[in-house]
Amino acid sequence: MTLLCASTARAQEPVSDEQARTERVRAELDRQLQEMVTSSPPEIRLLFVGLDPAEHKLVEVHFTLDGQPLEVPPVEELGAPGPRLLTSRQVAEGPHTLVSNVVYMDASWNLFSETSGFLWNMTSTLNFQAQRGLRVDVKAMTVLVPDAKDPRLKLKLSHDVAVEMTAKLADGALPEPAPAPPVASTGKSPEPRPAPPAASQKARLLVRATARRKPVGATLLVRGATQRQVALKRGARAATEVEVTPGAYTVDILAPGYLAQTRRVELTGDKGLSLGFDLVRAPKKKLVQEKKNRLEPRQPLRFRMGNAAFEPRGAGLLQHVVDALVRRPQRRLRIEGHTDSMEAEESARQQLSEARARAVAEWLVKAGVDPARIESAGFGDTRPKAPNLTPRGRELNRRVEFIVLE
Repeated sequence: MTLLCASTARAQEPVSDEQARTERVRAELDRQLQEMVTSSPPEIRLLFVGLDPAEHKLVEVHFTLDGQPLEVPPVEELGAPGPRLLTSRQVAEGPHTLVSNVVYMDASWNLFSETSGFLWNMTSTLNFQAQRGLRVDVKAMTVLVPDAKDPRLKLKLSHDVAVEMTAKLADGALPEPAPAPPVASTGKSPEPRPAPPAASQKARLLVRATARRKPVGATLLVRGATQRQVALKRGARAATEVEVTPGAYTVDILAPGYLAQTRRVELTGDKGLSLGFDLVRAPKKKLVQEKKNRLEPRQPLRFRMGNAAFEPRGAGLLQHVVDALVRRPQRRLRIEGHTDSMEAEESARQQLSEARARAVAEWLVKAGVDPARIESAGFGDTRPKAPNLTPRGRELNRRVEFIVLE
């Protein structure tokens, strides 16, 4: 029996050499094909499509890629119909975020139009993946929405995305793979080959949801390069582990009877990130309701005279605003600040109203809301809600309003 095994082993030696040579040829073929197809680095080309300047004048444009501002042509060159190339550049492989901000003004000056002299300040965010050998063409477009009842919604900023292959196969002779040699049968099944290693590194998110220090059941929504929906078990003592690819993520949590919360995290593949949510019980009656494209609080945020910061108890109200945004992840919000007519000099009221709106916007961003979903504006004392003749009227005018944009 021992002699037979030795004889079989000697018979297989030439076959193993042929197989090894074939594998080397195939590996070289794969390498050459990989060099030909992926030699081109990822690219992005950004274009802008404007409106008719006779009706809508372009006032400002701002574009940021992964938080870095992009240099673009002046508005005088962009305020005409038709696509205009803003920039074309190479980028790194992986996920990217483009934020576009465009400001238009109604240029018709029709005294009978409800939008005469109106300003539209629009922001839109696009998340996309860049890959070697591909060019991502992004077209930022402002479109008219003639059926919108609210004049603030008659213009809308959006992105149109197309992907084009830029890599070309180079000329060259490829080695012909050798025909597979006959394999001597040994009466045994071939051993399975080990699986190739994972192509991408994984990141871990360790999540806990509690209310008054007790674990609660909830639904976790992870949005980013990887989309995940995970159920957190009620009463679970250990953290729930969620495995995703590294990158930037928005993590939302929703639980019956509690206010929804959100976080923005950056995950890497070297270690896990612990994330804890301390949930707040939702009241039987909603403190914030949506009415006619507005979020209407039952009790307004209060501001002391001449002060841009809202009173501390207003933080509880803003938790309900976060809840409304988490439950409608596609919507954006504009926060509009206002003053009364007596709390500051006329020249300072505009700045005070803007500071109030920014203070609320910054609180929401710190609470986890994506800053691309929030914008702020101030109107001084030009839009009073009540007469400024009484202390109560002036208190009502020191306020912010929440306008739903999408």
